Amino acid sequence: MPHSNPVGSMGFGLQLFDDSQLVEIHHATLEVLRRTGVRVHHDGAIELLDAAGCVISDGNLVKFPAAVVEEALGYAPSRIVLCGRDGGPRVHLEGSRTYFGTGSDLPNIFDLETGERRLSRLSDVAETARLADSLPNLDFVMSMALPSDVAPATSDRHSFLTMIENTSKPVVFTAWDETGLADIIAMAEAVAGGAEQLSLEPFLLAYLEPSSPLQHSKTVLAKMMIMADKRLPFVYAPGPVEGASAPVTSAGSLVMANAEILSGITIAQLCRRGTPVVYGSGSGPLDMRTTVATYSSPEFMLHCRAFAELGQRFYHLPTWGFSGCTDSKVPDAQAGADSALWILWTALSGNNLVHDIGYVESGMTCSHEMIVMCDEIISFVRRLTGGIELSAEALALETIDEVGPGGDYLTTEHTLRHYKDCWYPRLFDRFSHRSWAEAGSPSIVDTARAAARKAISTHVPDPLPEATLETLRAMVVAADDRAGIR
Repeated sequence: MPHSNPVGSMGFGLQLFDDSQLVEIHHATLEVLRRTGVRVHHDGAIELLDAAGCVISDGNLVKFPAAVVEEALGYAPSRIVLCGRDGGPRVHLEGSRTYFGTGSDLPNIFDLETGERRLSRLSDVAETARLADSLPNLDFVMSMALPSDVAPATSDRHSFLTMIENTSKPVVFTAWDETGLADIIAMAEAVAGGAEQLSLEPFLLAYLEPSSPLQHSKTVLAKMMIMADKRLPFVYAPGPVEGASAPVTSAGSLVMANAEILSGITIAQLCRRGTPVVYGSGSGPLDMRTTVATYSSPEFMLHCRAFAELGQRFYHLPTWGFSGCTDSKVPDAQAGADSALWILWTALSGNNLVHDIGYVESGMTCSHEMIVMCDEIISFVRRLTGGIELSAEALALETIDEVGPGGDYLTTEHTLRHYKDCWYPRLFDRFSHRSWAEAGSPSIVDTARAAARKAISTHVPDPLPEATLETLRAMVVAADDRAGIR
């Protein structure tokens, strides 16, 4: 079932920008595109831009008239629906509906059995997908692990196959190049029952990213054109670092990243009008004391909030966001605080497709325990943003009158009918100290680790038909053969 933030994208009245300020940001972005321009490292894209009226100089420096950008924005759809493997709608990217999922391609992971940080493996892709499939508050799946035990040339195809074997939820994926993307799309078409069916009921969304500052690589544009040709959705989300690959000021970073996105959307719509694109960006400052690009900072959160407002209120596009991630090296109190702040902030912002649940160490390491804890936090926040019902039954005037002064409500029919309406944790501890001590005084991390182990060992995702699975495996073997991998 789709989850929505019923209080709206400007949760509880909180708003960064008024309408005039959104216009100011847009106009500043258009000025960057007109005056500075972007580098476009793809001949086909340059031909499209030239024909549309852009100014090309120095081989691949493209400057955009405002009319070209604004016309293209008018063709981008305001709504994208992602389906499950079975074709049923799961995720409605529209308005202020917020959906949470894992992230992708982390080189390290905390081993669930030893607790040690180690290199990621393909089996970790399977386990995190199966874990996410089992959790009720995660709505889509990304690979989390960048497998070190698979040849890099085709690891994207191995990871995609492993994900769709272990989850029926929508999948957000990465592909290393256009060849890998074409293979992954062919695999998805085999699952969906053909290209047309996949475009009507997409269960996948590609993650694409420009090269900050102000460049679109040949590889990413080749992938974009394939997605546009296939009428399949993708996110085009820059990840500049403030003070390194973007201006150090939040406003400057916002404008530069927006120029990258809008120029990318323009190219996509010139390829095919109506190409479904998810709009958004992630940018935190470089910590000048440590030279670490922050994953949990107020500036990063403000950046994502700003893009939610721009995307939803000004451009009327589905939006991309971040949540459940931390700069802490382990799932500790800092990680819990970072993740809870992120999840609450994102829910109040109304970002649509929100990834990176379970990231620790500034986007370098996966923690199964954090994935489980974040699922609990998302559940808490969804109840919190659900507000208070004011129906006659909820106001309980008859019950109040029946109990009267000095009575108790424990045994009333009203309590019996509604006590399950309260939010009950699946993970967080509400026991007495005595009960907690008798259970061995478990920490929240201990409890989350046990829950993750149980889910991974017992949860059975909806299976793919065996014939389809054999076809997909043959496709991956063929990709390995073409790459000379034995």
